[in-house]
Amino acid sequence: MATKRPLICAIIFCTTFSAAQQSRDRKLPDASGTVTGHVFFDDAKAPARKATVYLQPVASLQVDASSERSSGHSNGPVTTVVVGTQFDGSYSFTHVAPGSYYVIASCPGYISPFVSLSLAEGRSPNEESMPLSPQQKAAKVSVLRSLPRVDVQSNLPSAVDAVLERGAAISGIVTYDDGSPAAGLRVEALARRIRDGKQTWNSVDSQPIRLTMPPVTDDRGNYRISGLPPGKYAIEVSLNFDNTKTYISTSSSGTVSGSGSSNGHSASLSVYSGNSLREKNAVGFTLQTREEHTGEDVVIPISKLHTIRGNIVSAQDGHVVNSGSVNISNADDHSYAGSDGLTEEDSGFTLSFIFEGDYILSSFASADVDYVPAPRPQGDLGPPQFNAHPRHLYGSASMSLHIDGDLDGVTLPVPEPTAKEAQMYKDLLRQQEREDHTTVPQ
Repeated sequence: MATKRPLICAIIFCTTFSAAQQSRDRKLPDASGTVTGHVFFDDAKAPARKATVYLQPVASLQVDASSERSSGHSNGPVTTVVVGTQFDGSYSFTHVAPGSYYVIASCPGYISPFVSLSLAEGRSPNEESMPLSPQQKAAKVSVLRSLPRVDVQSNLPSAVDAVLERGAAISGIVTYDDGSPAAGLRVEALARRIRDGKQTWNSVDSQPIRLTMPPVTDDRGNYRISGLPPGKYAIEVSLNFDNTKTYISTSSSGTVSGSGSSNGHSASLSVYSGNSLREKNAVGFTLQTREEHTGEDVVIPISKLHTIRGNIVSAQDGHVVNSGSVNISNADDHSYAGSDGLTEEDSGFTLSFIFEGDYILSSFASADVDYVPAPRPQGDLGPPQFNAHPRHLYGSASMSLHIDGDLDGVTLPVPEPTAKEAQMYKDLLRQQEREDHTTVPQ
């Protein structure tokens, strides 16, 4: 019988090893918790059906954290979880990691706490990393104290309700100055803010992650923006033009593919409350609690918007330069008014939507180049692509320009580059060459 002992030991060892392996492979118990509750409307005293509920980690809304709350990081990893309410206004979060959270609800027509936080912070896009002022901190703390908060513990349920407050609304009609409706244009509300003693306008952020596009005017030019807290506001209407060509092809298998041409001309323009084309001259208005502010109409002065066409030319011999870009800015404060770039298809520039007035036309970098066709993927039926090989570089230049109608044949003379500009161009060319060598056609 002694000869069977090794076999028995082997069986016992294998059984023990298998049990240990299964124990290691077995998932650990879920240590997360749950958060449930209801969302209600404060005016109707009814369930907030199909509202959006955010479970926002407290750490992500700390006073001096960046306002980009959807980035996923703020003093450690954080996660924003989003659900929609049922028709009885209830919501439920499962598998929630232990920690402290704000329950933030939003619904069209009602004030989103994210709007209140955005107004309290009062940051412009280029100030998101700057610390808040004492006034901004106090305003933000006040908003956070009003939010329902829940502390989630392992394997324990938590419940908290939220109430949404009816907001104010702005409505109006956008038309062109010939009386026709301006349909399909984006309309946004701007809020007044004060920073360092200066008053400016800021876009209103309604949620940490933009799940919907800003409202646009309907076929009659009507718009309506709702869910705004009391405060001072203005309207911005965006007019965009883009004739970029898109090539679409269908394969034998029915697959549809498309590619765009970057050579298309584009232009944009903003018109503000009071029919101003400059943000600084926007005519603001004050919204009271739950006010329906109507008649905030905007007229786009299409008859006074002009087009400027021309070329960049060599100051030395007057020949047309075939690569570069131009920028047009307002003469009084050098604010941006438009830009365009030269391409292999068109060595001229076109600037559209330029309102009557005084401007500065400038070019930062231009060159004489040879356009060489770039390798194309097999079967690609899109527009041809080119690599630009500079032959001669030019320096920066600017000139004054008065606009009271369309202009054709404008020439912007560019000089030889300074030593500093020449070195900068060389550095840019080396960087471009490195990028070209790392790009392999598919």
